[in-house]
Amino acid sequence: MTQESIQRIAIVRLSALGDVCHAMSVVSAIQKRYPQASITWITGPAEAQLARLIPNIDVRVYDKKSGFKGMFALGRALKVQEFDVLLHMQWSLRASLLTRVLKAKRRIGFARSHSREKQHWFVNELAPEPSGKHVLDALMSLARAIDVPEQAPAWHVDIPPSGLDLPKRYVVVNPCGSKVTKDWMLEGYRTLIASLLENHIDVVVTGGPSEREMQVCRAVSEGLDVLNLVGQTSITSLFDVIQRAELVISPDTGPAHMATVVNTPVIALFALSNPMRTGPYNDQENVVSVYRELVEEEKGKPVEMLPWATTVHREDAMAQLPIDRVMSKVNKVIRQLDLVG
Repeated sequence: MTQESIQRIAIVRLSALGDVCHAMSVVSAIQKRYPQASITWITGPAEAQLARLIPNIDVRVYDKKSGFKGMFALGRALKVQEFDVLLHMQWSLRASLLTRVLKAKRRIGFARSHSREKQHWFVNELAPEPSGKHVLDALMSLARAIDVPEQAPAWHVDIPPSGLDLPKRYVVVNPCGSKVTKDWMLEGYRTLIASLLENHIDVVVTGGPSEREMQVCRAVSEGLDVLNLVGQTSITSLFDVIQRAELVISPDTGPAHMATVVNTPVIALFALSNPMRTGPYNDQENVVSVYRELVEEEKGKPVEMLPWATTVHREDAMAQLPIDRVMSKVNKVIRQLDLVG
């Protein structure tokens, strides 16, 4: 396949922040293989702030709240374009329907083994089998379908300075996941932060502007000498905070994967999903997880015998993550990073 045969590429990946972080590395690899191609990325409103950090990308926003009306509006906006390739990077019926308002010669979806919500009905080519079990490997398989060579993930992003007054060296603690079931215990976070402070390590607490996150982070921070930035950062300014941090500690949510993008070490806390599939790509050794124990108890089978996207359903799953196990990992990593005061 020659570079001249692919000049216009469409990417459809609407959400969520973590998966968009994974997709950003794939888009960077595509740009390296096809430097003259124009790339249009259709994504969600919040996720667009991440996608726009990649140079030379035409980012188009589709808000799922706009429904079919928004789909048709997007189709009208792009009606003069016919893409040589459309890479369908989303496992959702909504995203599949959205792809049909775009003109494309080749529509490439995941291998049948990774097709969900009938994605294979909406494409005319399937990608090769992913080379690994991680979501990023699955996304990368789509790029391999257009002759992008297998390679280690790399991110080429331009992050503007936030202008925030931050400590010289600090650890980010991001207590909340996208859902309450991803949040770890309040007692655990307070024990963790108190231990960092006792070791003379500054702590910055981050999170979004939702009322739940504001309440959780106030409770986490109460009486502790931390910099609480919850609800005070945009996605791009949060990226700068994470980029300047020595370490990020977070459950399975966007900031954990944003840390990977900027090569900041991350300790991720897992219980609901397989960290080998959705954990921070470059920090698997620093994941603290009870996923295997819980999913094998729930399903009665070893993890290796379960479908690749199997999740744990018990709502108190994160509460099964022992404080001492998390603290053991944190203490080991802060020693490795020479953070102990």
